[in-house]
Amino acid sequence: MLKHTRKLTAVLAVGALAALSGCGGSGESEVSANWRAATSVEDGGGMDALVEAAQAEGSLNVMGLYPDWANYGGLLDTFAEKYDIEIDNDTSTGASQDLINAVKNRQGQETSLDYLDTGESFAVDAAEEGLLAEYYPETADDIPENMKSPDGTWFNHLGGTMAIGCDAEAVKKCPTSFEELLDPEYKGKVAMRGNPTTGEAGFMAVVAASLANDGSLDDIQPGIDYFAELSDKGNLVPTEAEAGTFETGETPIAVNWDYLLLQWADDLADGGVDMSISIPSDGTVASYYAASINEDAPHPAVARLWQEFVFSDEGQNLLLEGYVMPGRLDAMVESDTVDDDALSKLLDDAVDQTAPQPTQEQRDSQQKVLADNWAKAIG
Repeated sequence: MLKHTRKLTAVLAVGALAALSGCGGSGESEVSANWRAATSVEDGGGMDALVEAAQAEGSLNVMGLYPDWANYGGLLDTFAEKYDIEIDNDTSTGASQDLINAVKNRQGQETSLDYLDTGESFAVDAAEEGLLAEYYPETADDIPENMKSPDGTWFNHLGGTMAIGCDAEAVKKCPTSFEELLDPEYKGKVAMRGNPTTGEAGFMAVVAASLANDGSLDDIQPGIDYFAELSDKGNLVPTEAEAGTFETGETPIAVNWDYLLLQWADDLADGGVDMSISIPSDGTVASYYAASINEDAPHPAVARLWQEFVFSDEGQNLLLEGYVMPGRLDAMVESDTVDDDALSKLLDDAVDQTAPQPTQEQRDSQQKVLADNWAKAIG
């Protein structure tokens, strides 16, 4: 994918540019240095002061925030317009490891990232390496304890549940369980989102399959065995499931996150694709992504203002419009600040039933099992 940079409201004062040349170095203004050290909006001087400092810095550097993923396009546009901030969004990659590498390789550079959206395990590792800033958004208390780091370096902002998507026009009877996917009628029709040894969606699909086959969050092997059987039967195809492969008929069935499948269904409806989406009746799993701030962010005030916006009612509802489960959803339902129309478009089973989530320890141990056994199981 070619690098795509979105430029919005490019209004920057010459004086501000001169004052902000550098990331935490001698060229950084006192105001920016103050916000780099701040661990909360109150600590830095209040929201008005944060907005003023962010507008002086003028830019937000991000990577992999695809406009059609989780409604990041709407989130970025609204933030840019609301605060008169320029957005530099590099969509050449969205892989978590690529974001971490960018932070490591661009230390002290104006092109480094301000904000990271990664898988939770990547955020945990980055925090341990000292790459993430401690900062608590104003709404941090609304986020459950198991959905944020104890040191304020990352917070779960969006997530979803593993589901099965099916082109109801191309498949006579859409499967609603992992067991049904093994049926011979689905030969050459089932795909995954990606390689489970390198991607979050694929890994969690195997975890979900394990839970559906008498495994557990501590035992992914039944999931590996399941996909080996699916492959041996010829049902699993090597093509990575995308909206485009549904449109062309290459992958009429996919195991993927519910929010991605719902977005695909919305995007492909006009093209004649009637997608049926269901939470597997015999087992599934949920997972959330982590939002964090680069300790070496070239625009520390903007980075913190963006984090505040992401976790505000407005930001969380914008993400909800992208079919994801916001990290603050329970608190927003309780306070009646949730967008009920957007909430109604999520799958009932995903909202009403709490799917299990692996701990970091479980992730680490089972990713190793997967890495050691996946290739020889699938062939």
